[in-house]
Amino acid sequence: MHPGLDQIGKAGTPAELWRLLRGYFRAKGYNGLAYFVASRGSIGMRKGFNIIHRGFPRAVSEAYIDEGLGEFDPGPAFALSTGAPIRWSRAWQMIDPGVEQQHFLERMRAVGLGDGYNLPVFGPHGRSGNIAIGNVKNEAVLDEAPVDEMHLMAQAAHMRLCQLLPDRPPLEKPLSARELEILGWVARGKSNSVIADILSLSGATVDTYLRRIYDKLDVSDRTSAAVRGVGMGLITA
Repeated sequence: MHPGLDQIGKAGTPAELWRLLRGYFRAKGYNGLAYFVASRGSIGMRKGFNIIHRGFPRAVSEAYIDEGLGEFDPGPAFALSTGAPIRWSRAWQMIDPGVEQQHFLERMRAVGLGDGYNLPVFGPHGRSGNIAIGNVKNEAVLDEAPVDEMHLMAQAAHMRLCQLLPDRPPLEKPLSARELEILGWVARGKSNSVIADILSLSGATVDTYLRRIYDKLDVSDRTSAAVRGVGMGLITA
């Protein structure tokens, strides 16, 4: 058994699981990691997938998230439809893009997205998703990638996350607009002090909102809150 699989199986929190997965893919030469959770009919989520991501260039994340171009990325859905890992450039050779998808591809090239892999993952009760890895410094890692092993690690992590954060019914106490706003910034990796500056709030006020968010989502840490928020379709990250 790959030692990483044992560590993933023993991960006690989503935060620990995320660190393990990022560490594994960074060791393989992939600095960017995005976890796409398939939308499941909740209100307020982006079309198709919700995502949490780290390690991609700022220009890429701004174009993908802030400009809303990620809505036109066919990659995650294509990977799920095939059920197998696929390199981004290979997928584009197999897809006949429409006008919006072609614009997405051209914009991603312009901001330096580069190449990578989509690793589709599947869980109980239709909890499917996709783990995308990219932002490589040496393109040789793309050709030499142990794709089957990487896919196995991604699938194991997804299943462990499903165990750590099982399906829940709709929230008894919905998050307020301000709480959703703060949760969105948390999911983007912003500290409480930075969020306070962005929203012109005091640090103590942000702390209070965050405690309320934890209570409503039934979590105890920032990563768990972000992942649950994304998985429930409350936010994108």
